[in-house]
Amino acid sequence: MKKSASAFTLIELLVVITIIAILASFALPAYTAVQERAQQTKDLSNGKQIALALKQFASDNNGAYPAKPAAAGEYSAAASGTPPDSNSALFWLFPTYLQSEDVFVVPGSRWSPSADNRIDAAGAAKSLTLAAGENGYAYINGLTDTSNPAFPLLADGFAAGTPGTYSANKAQPGGVWAGKKAIVILCDASGQIMKCNTNYQVPRPGVQTHYFQGVADGSWIDATNNPVLNPAAVAP
Repeated sequence: MKKSASAFTLIELLVVITIIAILASFALPAYTAVQERAQQTKDLSNGKQIALALKQFASDNNGAYPAKPAAAGEYSAAASGTPPDSNSALFWLFPTYLQSEDVFVVPGSRWSPSADNRIDAAGAAKSLTLAAGENGYAYINGLTDTSNPAFPLLADGFAAGTPGTYSANKAQPGGVWAGKKAIVILCDASGQIMKCNTNYQVPRPGVQTHYFQGVADGSWIDATNNPVLNPAAVAP
């Protein structure tokens, strides 16, 4: 009677395991890169949806994008002044132009861990809508639908306290893409995935300033009238 074929020896098993480990080490970075690209695409898509809602808002408000702090009542009767953060400015899109907070969540961003989709009633003061931790987008205040279409309107939230500059640390606010890339939505509601420079900023071609740095000569967003609003900070 013939004996059955012998089983793998220990050395053979170790060789197979080593080969599998080597192949996995090649495949994992590629998988991670594909997954990150998919998240960036979703980020870009969500930003464009918000921009379209902003354009609808502008068509009902003499061409102006939201530029007032969140308050009770109609937009025209809202409190004057500059919103303290982008959550407060973008509050005005609800519930007429948007009904879900999900589009404000940037995958992996420390600015927007999640959204509960609890929305304040029309005409009510801000309480539930876009609470801290439910919005991952920074917003350039004071623009209109007739502003230069190349002006930035929305972008991934920046590092805390440094509008226009991202963080290399993914665990920190503003570090969602490790300071390498940024999703930027422009005034015409188009958007791009842009590369950051070694200062973790999106450079403006041909000039020595970054995309979100205001100027005083009228050639770009105004340093005074178009402040960059970061998302509302999540309590530690």
